[in-house]
Amino acid sequence: MKNFKYIFLISILSLSSTFAAPIPAASLEEVSATWVSSFDNGKIDSMQSLYTENAMAFPPSSEILEGPVAISAYLESLRKVVGFDEYSISNVDSLIQGDTAYTTALWEAIRVEADGNEIVLDGNITNVLERQADGSWKIKFQSWN
Repeated sequence: MKNFKYIFLISILSLSSTFAAPIPAASLEEVSATWVSSFDNGKIDSMQSLYTENAMAFPPSSEILEGPVAISAYLESLRKVVGFDEYSISNVDSLIQGDTAYTTALWEAIRVEADGNEIVLDGNITNVLERQADGSWKIKFQSWN
């Protein structure tokens, strides 16, 4: 009888841990990769889907941007005005605490001039991401220079 209680308890615990397991989420690196791909290809809808509804971005020398539509519209206009040909993000560090993730990365943008000269711009980017109900990660706060 004593063994039955232990087996019963272990069975219940294993079932409850199965149900409590988080839904698999896209990795933080996948969010960065999708962001870069969307930016490079001018895919505004894909870019908007990476931000929470109440997301805020703090670009250098600009007003605070609120919401995925404003953020992606700013990034699209920046991409067109500056004429980036290639953009990349290299993750430096990340920390996940519960449903919040903090990432730091280095970014680099390359523009090729008509004469073939490359202009390289670079800086750093910090994101605070929030795990969504479906387990995916979305950017809640973003700042870069």
